[in-house]
Amino acid sequence: MASKNKTEPEPNLGHIAQDLRPLAFPIGQLEHDPANERRHGERNLREIKASLKRFGQRKPIVVHADTHVVLAGNGTLEAARSLGWAHIAIVRVQDDPTTAASYAIADNRTAELAEWDSKALADLLKSFGDNGLPGEQDLEGVGYSVQEFDALVASLEPAFTPNTNPDMANNPVSEDDLRDAQQDLDGQFQGEAAAKLEVCCPDCGCVFKIDTP
Repeated sequence: MASKNKTEPEPNLGHIAQDLRPLAFPIGQLEHDPANERRHGERNLREIKASLKRFGQRKPIVVHADTHVVLAGNGTLEAARSLGWAHIAIVRVQDDPTTAASYAIADNRTAELAEWDSKALADLLKSFGDNGLPGEQDLEGVGYSVQEFDALVASLEPAFTPNTNPDMANNPVSEDDLRDAQQDLDGQFQGEAAAKLEVCCPDCGCVFKIDTP
């Protein structure tokens, strides 16, 4: 009796972008770089995981062709494992040890040297939410929390800095001016002419007259 041919089930690659699926490789055969100088803290891994969960894998990680050690993408590999992925897209390179180490550093360092345009970034994040106020769901996988977004927007507000240097004032105030102003204030509470004191309400702007003590 002839035995039936058993075919391996197709791997689930739905989390990998369509054009990268031919590059899928079993995660279990990959190794983290033991000499990786980049440390992925809990917050960093949580954000990578959230990004992979929301967007899937959209760029491959770089792996040494012979050793299967990851040269670029160690954080992505760790987050993918925590998500239970069995496959991940890779590209293989045949580097000598010095070139491999140099590339691993360059992959991280060159990204660090970039700078954000804070105003453009804030405007883009605002567009994710209703009325310019993105919530946690809008920012999921982006790497920014609502609190960080609020802090970014606040940092763009012009700060009020009072001028405390009389030499730079348009109308410098002398000690005589201060003494005269104090005398004028004292005079408002003396005699019958100052029986009523005008007070402006800070909420409605209405002016009231009240009896002075």
